[in-house]
Amino acid sequence: MTTNSVPVEYVGVWKRSKLRRGTAPWDFTTRVFWLQTPFWHADIRIAPDRPDFSNVKSLADCNQEQLDALLTQEAFCGTTTVEDDVCRWTRYIDYRLRDTDDFGQMVFDGNNVEEIGIETDYYELWHKLPESLGRAFALQRNDPQCKHGRSVLCVAGDYFIYSRDRPMWTSPAVRTRRKIQNRCVGRRELEAFLDFESSFGTVKDGVGMIEMSTLPWREGQVAFDLNLIAQEIEAARTSNREVHGWAPITGSGEFRIENTEAA
Repeated sequence: MTTNSVPVEYVGVWKRSKLRRGTAPWDFTTRVFWLQTPFWHADIRIAPDRPDFSNVKSLADCNQEQLDALLTQEAFCGTTTVEDDVCRWTRYIDYRLRDTDDFGQMVFDGNNVEEIGIETDYYELWHKLPESLGRAFALQRNDPQCKHGRSVLCVAGDYFIYSRDRPMWTSPAVRTRRKIQNRCVGRRELEAFLDFESSFGTVKDGVGMIEMSTLPWREGQVAFDLNLIAQEIEAARTSNREVHGWAPITGSGEFRIENTEAA
């Protein structure tokens, strides 16, 4: 796998202000954040009219209206490559299981960038968040017990997106998506399909606090402590043993926490 870094102007967290697809009405309200490290990216998109989840603690607690609302969300994570003014996002974790290429023409103007469709007609306007400048890196969780899932943590400045794939192999997930489209999916299968976490939030003193998530009951919770992660990685490095937790992704930034560095 190539690990060519994207141009420096891409790195950071981008908030979308508007979207138009073809002749459809403009979308000014969907909450969308795209976090870009030197190689890996993460993206989360949640509609503003999501129903109330205040009394929900898990997917099992959701009613049908709430489950239907979760199906409208979008989130993905993977690698980014740039050639001239064309940016391509390759998805390794994908809530919607997109089966077409994702790429567009990028036109930068300072901390703003226009994304223009090439093979399809769409337009998006993005704005870089000032607090996303500085450190940028991506970590992957190595879990020998999970053979078909993946977890990735992307950090840029004071922001993060944590992505955890659903506990299903791709083929069963695609079959479940087809059943959902045909309205013939069972409750247990639907819950397994929706068991996908993408959480966006801020990092303070190394602790990540979730502000927005595809699993709404996760909002307001602590996602991770980078200081503990750094200690675990350093302990594994000095003992020359395999890391069974978070590990830096090669080519996607340098993992540094204050005076602690793990490479």
